Amino acid sequence: MTEFLHGFDAFTMAFMVAVLYLSLSAVLVYTALCRRTYPGFGSMALAQVSWSVGLFLNYFRPFETLFSLYLGALLMQLYGILLYRGLLRYGEVSSKTRLPVNYIVFAIVSAVQAYYMFVDFNTCARVVAFSSGMAFFLLRIAIEPYATRSWKRHATQSVFSLLFFLLGSVFAVRAYKALHAINCVPSGPDNMAKLLFLMAIVITPILCFSIIAMTFARMEAELRCANEELQAISETDALTNLANRRKFDRAYESEWERAERLQHPMAVVILDVDDFKHYNDRYGHQVGDACLRTLAQVLRAHARRVVDVAARYGGEEFALILPGMTGAEAAALAEDVRRVFEQAGIEHTGIEHADVGQRNVVTVSAGVAALVPTRNANRFDLLGAADAALYAAKAKGKNAVVLA
Repeated sequence: MTEFLHGFDAFTMAFMVAVLYLSLSAVLVYTALCRRTYPGFGSMALAQVSWSVGLFLNYFRPFETLFSLYLGALLMQLYGILLYRGLLRYGEVSSKTRLPVNYIVFAIVSAVQAYYMFVDFNTCARVVAFSSGMAFFLLRIAIEPYATRSWKRHATQSVFSLLFFLLGSVFAVRAYKALHAINCVPSGPDNMAKLLFLMAIVITPILCFSIIAMTFARMEAELRCANEELQAISETDALTNLANRRKFDRAYESEWERAERLQHPMAVVILDVDDFKHYNDRYGHQVGDACLRTLAQVLRAHARRVVDVAARYGGEEFALILPGMTGAEAAALAEDVRRVFEQAGIEHTGIEHADVGQRNVVTVSAGVAALVPTRNANRFDLLGAADAALYAAKAKGKNAVVLA
């Protein structure tokens, strides 16, 4: 490995890495300015720019040598702080107690570097300080997303952590070697620096891709959730929060096909609020809406199985799809619904009842039908039978359940 690295020129590698970083930084800056991103993306893009400029200053020194070296080292360390800050915001983690630690380390490392550069020039001590600081920043970036429970990890987070753990480890090794070295080459064009450059050439495109991929993966996840919410809204009745007619029709067709395939029974219950027009006219639409919501709560409480569907069928009509139930079982459930709703005691005076002793409260009537679907059967026959049973319940004097 030593012979392999010896064949590379450190300054040429530094130039290639600087150009590569600047090119990829331009992509990130463009994305941050012209595309939708998330909190933290700007800090990560700025981190790439900071490292690129710092690397260029460190190796090509457009200003006075010591000033270029010192400013380059500061900008390269700033990379770790900015990237960590961006990942904190991206992971939705509080930075109040975390970032100050990085600022303190940055201040200490900067002071040590200034001392061994402008007061007592010592290249080895400067490399130890710089590499230790970089190892600290990069290892925090690698480890903390998995050590913090509240950290929201997104796509490519594992790639991030692995790459930064490798980079942080190499910087730690470099600091250890410089600490025990007798003499260090100025500007660090040694084999360890060449290895870091080689890693940067391979890793930098992956890191930039990971940053962008993280953003688009999060955007896709939000879009998927938004579509699911929109789908739920489009299939939900706004007043009662039950399934609407569209969802009922889809569920009915699906359950019919499943019952036909498995030769299992299925039942349908159609319910109608008795004398609802009179109730609405007498008490007002807001009170009428509250009455419908109460019935919806009763239906939701009785349609407890995952396969059961409670829906607003239209106006004051509601319906239940009860897969796997026989007619007798569905009629018993409908009777429970009728009884519980009547016991809710929603006042409705001024109507005539067939039964003299019947209470002046809002009631429902229900028609029930059940069958085992056959291949040649018309799936609408079951709904027609339940609807006919509902009319029979109305003809009996309302507040009744009739099984077709």
